[in-house]
Amino acid sequence: MDQYKEFTESLNNNYPEYREESLNRRRFKHSEILPLIKGIKENPLFTVKQIGSSAQGREIYLISLGKGKTKVFLWSQMHGDESTATMALFDICNFFRRSDQFDEFRKDILNNLTIYFIPMVNPDGAELFERRNSMQIDINRDALKQQTPEAKILIDTFNTLKADFGFNLHDQSIYYSAGRTTNSASVSFLAPPADYDKSISPVRKKSMQLIGFISNLLNDFIPGHIGRYTDDYEPRAFGDTFQSLGTSTVLIETGGWKNDPEKQFLRNLNFIILLTSFKSIADENYLNQDLTAYEKIPYNQEDNMMDLVLRNLVFRIDGRSIKADIGINRTEFTDHSAKSYYCIGRVADLGDLSVFGGYEDYNLEGMEISVGKTFEKEITSLDELSGLDFKELYLQGFTDVNAGFAVEKEYSEFPVNILLKKEIKKDKIKVEDPANFIISQNGSVKFVVVNGYLIDIKGPSPESVNGEVFR
Repeated sequence: MDQYKEFTESLNNNYPEYREESLNRRRFKHSEILPLIKGIKENPLFTVKQIGSSAQGREIYLISLGKGKTKVFLWSQMHGDESTATMALFDICNFFRRSDQFDEFRKDILNNLTIYFIPMVNPDGAELFERRNSMQIDINRDALKQQTPEAKILIDTFNTLKADFGFNLHDQSIYYSAGRTTNSASVSFLAPPADYDKSISPVRKKSMQLIGFISNLLNDFIPGHIGRYTDDYEPRAFGDTFQSLGTSTVLIETGGWKNDPEKQFLRNLNFIILLTSFKSIADENYLNQDLTAYEKIPYNQEDNMMDLVLRNLVFRIDGRSIKADIGINRTEFTDHSAKSYYCIGRVADLGDLSVFGGYEDYNLEGMEISVGKTFEKEITSLDELSGLDFKELYLQGFTDVNAGFAVEKEYSEFPVNILLKKEIKKDKIKVEDPANFIISQNGSVKFVVVNGYLIDIKGPSPESVNGEVFR
């Protein structure tokens, strides 16, 4: 184990050397990986083959390397908005193209394994950063009927390869916690069952042993943030299907990590997890692992995390004062024109939120929260809006402005909300309502919440905050 710890630490320390810099955000399109695949194809170490096309005609590729007898098959982005592992697969391709202190490891892997990647199973979904394909079918519920061309490609490739190991690479909700804790489930594993009885066949046992071995190493990087995905049998899913057909399959679900909205730290972890898995498979070290390590991984707890939790605030409601917590979540929407996204913040819960964790989590003891107001003066142009002193507005209790001009986007690019109609009456904080608040202490404004983002009045001007447009 010590040898493996040194190996994973060295991978982590040298990771920037292999990181594919052209992929530096979650939302990238099929056209952006094509030049990378072309570059890989030009290297004699790799074999690149088009294995089919998506429903809308985008090419799907299989990349392979190595000449070993043990076959390892990895597929990523079956869901178009789950791209973390796709980035890591291109990092891994860069890793194998280099020559450095890992050369002996590369030699062992390429002599003992043959590795196959499908880096983007659902390019049509990736185009819109949506889960389903262009036919609005969840590909991971199409393993039986294979109604989608993408599912047919995946099952045909599997049948051709007859791989010994499979890695089913996904992103999961960032709102899962690792067990009944307030820690995000940053990486979750599963050895998928092959039947409703969840029996442990020799094939599934290998998956469990490998996961147990890898999770022990991963604890050095993200202690308390490793979860186990639900193991209910789903016959329409590819992981369960491949497990039942004799391939030891590992599901890896990447969740959330504090201050990592583009999942670049988690991408690094995927890189380490996969390369370490290759090493363990090649030297069969995982076979020494009993099942206890796998069974000790806590199950994910759904909806146990929030984007922002503000604790111990004073609320004045219906003439009474109470001390409570407020939890806020921000829902992402893709802005296709900007190749980016915006968020809409809503109150997720109020009251005692001690069992919930927050990616941003603050104890605001001694402070009072109230609903933000709307600036009375009508703003007549975008230039006038951009020239406002937003912090001065906040100090006066305003989180919204009235606009007398057209706004095309569905969101405000500024840290203030825009009302295109008469002021919405807001006199009470309610669950599921917009999250726009003033937080004060002894009558002095300390923080504001604009569209679910917490802004420190004395801090630097926010860079990534967007407001909401009310039409």
